[in-house]
Amino acid sequence: MRTKSLLLAAAALAAGVLSSQAQTVYSANIVGYVNTPLNPGFASVANPLDIGGGNSLTNIIVNVGGALDGDLVYVWNVTQYTIYTIDSSKATGLADSADVNALPSPTIDPGELFYFDNTYNVGYTNTFVGTVHTDGAAVGTGTIGVTTNVLTTGFNFVSSKLPIAGGVSSVLGLTNVITAGVGALDGDLLYVPNISTAGAFLGYDIITIDSSKSTGFADSADVNAVPEPVIPVGGGFIFDNTYTSSVSWIQSY
Repeated sequence: MRTKSLLLAAAALAAGVLSSQAQTVYSANIVGYVNTPLNPGFASVANPLDIGGGNSLTNIIVNVGGALDGDLVYVWNVTQYTIYTIDSSKATGLADSADVNALPSPTIDPGELFYFDNTYNVGYTNTFVGTVHTDGAAVGTGTIGVTTNVLTTGFNFVSSKLPIAGGVSSVLGLTNVITAGVGALDGDLLYVPNISTAGAFLGYDIITIDSSKSTGFADSADVNAVPEPVIPVGGGFIFDNTYTSSVSWIQSY
């Protein structure tokens, strides 16, 4: 199994309450909000909802009164990170990594992972308010719609497009379809961010998808079975598609 160098650091959508270790979701039908703590240090973040007015970074992370000035956002741009400095003095509300030149605000839709670096010693809770994302109407009965996240060859910084938490396969629907005893995703890798409670970025837990293992997942060397990774609401992971064809991650709700 080839190895990679570490990079830097819907069933439950009916009216009710969903909770995870770090976040709380309140949802009525497909409209609601998600509270995501952004404590001092690094946090892996995903936009869980379509926000009214659009999913630009400055719309989904609101810098009230300049409280977030100086904080950093890391967005993967296929080959490397673009680093944005939050700066209310700039016309766009964002600057480059040196906090010199203004940068346009990128769009971060549901299904995309990014990193937030809270450079201060004060915690902050960002509230995402919007609607559950949909890419199309569901076929058949008992569902409202579907979402599709296309995972191309190489690294994909992704999250569930639906604001739900759980096992990446059993709940979030990234299913390893088995045909003739072979899983379609066998050999692909998941990089789950490992961030300490103090906000230190400790790298990634690397997990191999392997249908021959009892859990469906193995360690980075593809030797020992490991538990299915569980992803929180508003969290994400890196999917390394080791094959030449794209993978469609489809979720229904």
